[in-house]
Amino acid sequence: MVETGVVHKIKGSFATVRFERKTACEKCNMCFKPKEEMYVELRVKNVLQAKVGDKVTVKMGERAVLTASFLVYGLPVIVMALALVLTYKLDIGICLGVSLGSLVLSFIGIALIDRFIIRKKKEYMPIMSSIITENNEEIQ
Repeated sequence: MVETGVVHKIKGSFATVRFERKTACEKCNMCFKPKEEMYVELRVKNVLQAKVGDKVTVKMGERAVLTASFLVYGLPVIVMALALVLTYKLDIGICLGVSLGSLVLSFIGIALIDRFIIRKKKEYMPIMSSIITENNEEIQ
């Protein structure tokens, strides 16, 4: 996966790159952000010594994208479904409480997996691959 964004901040050897959100985000409003704040920020190692305002491309491996998608979308559904299967004979209130609790616990688990396992593996880290000049030329 390759995305193009603008360097927003530099702190030490890391750059915060701001990406515009896709068109699917325009009408969603699930993040409660106003339209002028429709961006995503990502912290990447500034291997190209980019400066604030530079347009850069950031690459992330296919495996990392698939793993992240599974963790964020698939794992909570599996955990919640498992909770429903294990509690289907109980009272509906208990079943609902356990399944919603399992959903919350799965998101906490995902945050811990991300922080302590995935962020430590190089193949899952996004990489700044090039700086795009005003002429749309890429400098690597």
